[in-house]
Amino acid sequence: MNIPALTKTEEKVMLFLWNKGEPLSVQEMLESWEGEEKTWKDNYMRAIVRALMEKGALTIAELECRNNRASRRLAPTFSKKDYYAQMMKRGGLTASEMVKAQAVAMAKCGDREGIDALIRDLEDIIEEYRTREDDA
Repeated sequence: MNIPALTKTEEKVMLFLWNKGEPLSVQEMLESWEGEEKTWKDNYMRAIVRALMEKGALTIAELECRNNRASRRLAPTFSKKDYYAQMMKRGGLTASEMVKAQAVAMAKCGDREGIDALIRDLEDIIEEYRTREDDA
C-alpha cells in the first residue's frame, strides 16, 4: 500500500480520527475538537478532508441521512502504525532513533504515563526477543 506524505494539518486530522477509532463526519469532528483546532471553521475542515480523500488517506465508511441531508462518515485507509512506519522509512530513521525521539518528546511534555507505557512496551519487546533467542 502506498501511504502518502501528509502536511502537519492533515496529520492532525488523521491522528484525531485514529484516536477516536470510529468513522466521523466533518461536523462530528468539528464538535469533538479540543485545543487550537477548536477554532477551525467548517470550510477549512472540509478542505483538509477533501485533500486527504484525494490523497487516498480517507474513505467514506458510512452515509447517514438526517432531515433530508446526507452526511458522510470518514475513516482512515491505513493505520497510525503503518503511517509512522512509512514515514520512518522515508526519513531514513531507525526504530531506535524513533523511540528516543518519542521518549524525549514525552519527557518534555511531562507525560509520565506515556513514558511508563513506552518502557513496558520496550520490556515486552526485549522479553520476546530473549525468548526467541533461547528457542534458537
